[in-house]
Amino acid sequence: MIFHPVSNTYIQDIMPLWKECYRILKKGGHLLAGFTNPDVYLFDEDLKVVNKLPYDPLIDLNEEEREDVIKNEGLQFSHSFETQIGGQLKAGFKLIDLYEDKDSDTLSQYMSAFIATRAVK
Repeated sequence: MIFHPVSNTYIQDIMPLWKECYRILKKGGHLLAGFTNPDVYLFDEDLKVVNKLPYDPLIDLNEEEREDVIKNEGLQFSHSFETQIGGQLKAGFKLIDLYEDKDSDTLSQYMSAFIATRAVK
């Protein structure tokens, strides 16, 4: 079993991750993967749309903004459902379950902030 929490947020290109997970798991092995709903990156704390998706701070921010983000939050990347879920399927996994979870922030009053999948090799 691989337990993969919401760490995709800190990886710019996640397809190599899914391929490696598939490679190292034995047949019948499970991948539990969590990720941030990509729509979370659309908004600021006032629920104003501020970013395009997928959000990539290395491309979307200027140097000053990027330095501020690194200092205060760390670089975080959003990924589409196509790369999150579709990437697992393209790597060879069979998706067997999907879960949603909310946070305590304002946005979570309207949508799930996190998603987790359960896949099998």
